[in-house]
Amino acid sequence: MNVRCYSIVLLLLSLLLTGTARVASADKPAFVPTSYQLYYGSEPRLLKQMRDRIQPGRVIVIEMRGLQPEQVSDLVNFAHQKQAKVIAYLSIGELGQLEKANFENYLKRSPNGYPLSEIVFGKNQTFESWYVDVSYGEWRGFLMERIKRMYAQKIDGLFLDTVDTADLYFNRKEWSIPRRAKSVAAMIGLIRDIKRFDPEKFIMQNRGLNLIGKTAIVGDKSQIVVLTLDLAHQHAGNPDGLLWESAFAHTGDWIESKEREMIRIQKNGFTTVFTLGYSDTSVSEDTFFRKSQADGFIPGWASSTTKLHLELTQQPPGK
Repeated sequence: MNVRCYSIVLLLLSLLLTGTARVASADKPAFVPTSYQLYYGSEPRLLKQMRDRIQPGRVIVIEMRGLQPEQVSDLVNFAHQKQAKVIAYLSIGELGQLEKANFENYLKRSPNGYPLSEIVFGKNQTFESWYVDVSYGEWRGFLMERIKRMYAQKIDGLFLDTVDTADLYFNRKEWSIPRRAKSVAAMIGLIRDIKRFDPEKFIMQNRGLNLIGKTAIVGDKSQIVVLTLDLAHQHAGNPDGLLWESAFAHTGDWIESKEREMIRIQKNGFTTVFTLGYSDTSVSEDTFFRKSQADGFIPGWASSTTKLHLELTQQPPGK
C-alpha cells in the first residue's frame, strides 16, 4: 500500500472510532434477543395477532408511517409488559416515494443548496426509490430529524434498511476511488452515529454484509482500505443486531465466507445475527430453519420481500 492510501486509512480510522463506548446500566439487565417478528402493514387483525404472540426477548419490527400513534403506543406498552422490544423501519441508503417531498423541502432549508439530483444516483425500480450517497451531510441531518420524531413515540430502536446501498459505492465507476471510499466510510459512520445518538436503543442493521468484517477494499489496481464495522468485536456505536435477508438462498465462496463470519459474530455476542428467508427463493423452509438453528441465528420466514406489508413473518415450527 502506498503512503497516500495509508494516510487515508488512518484518517478513516480516526473518523470511525470517535465516540463513547456503550456502558451497561448496573441496575438494568441486558436485553437478550430470542426471536423476532417483522410486519410492515397496518391491518388491525394482524397487529392484534402480532401483539398476542409477543414473547420475552422478541424484537418486533414495524413500519410506523402506516400506523396511528395510538396503535404504536399500544404495541410498545404491551411489548414492555412482556420484556420485548418494538423497533421501527428506517431506510438509510435509499430515498422512498413517501419521503421524497419531505427531503426536497429539507434541502430548501439547507445553506449549501445541493440539489436532490446531486445526492441521489439511480433508482431502485422494484421499490420505486432512489439510491442515496450518504456522505452528504444534508441526508444525515434529514435522517436525524426523522429519528427524533420517531423516538418521541417511545419506540425501542430502529431497523436500518438499505445499508447495502454501500455495495453500489464500491463499484461505481463514475466516481473516483477516493470518493467511493468516502461514501463507504460514511455509511459506517452513519450507522454508528445513529446508535450513539441514543445508546440505549436497539439498532438492527439489514444486509450490508460487505461492511461487517474488519476491512473492505475499494478499487482494483489503485486501492483504498476502509476500516469497516468489525461486528465480531466490540466497537462504540456498532448495531445490536444484523439481519441476513434471503439467507442461504445463494452459494459461492463470497457468501460462504460471510456465513462463517456471521457465525463468529453470533458466537462472540456483541451483535446478534437474525435471518430472514423467503419461499420464492431457492431455499426450502425446512432447510432454512435447520441451517439457521445450526449456525445459532434467530430466524423468521415470509413468502416474499414484496409482501412484508401483507403478512407476519413466521417463526420456527413449535415456536
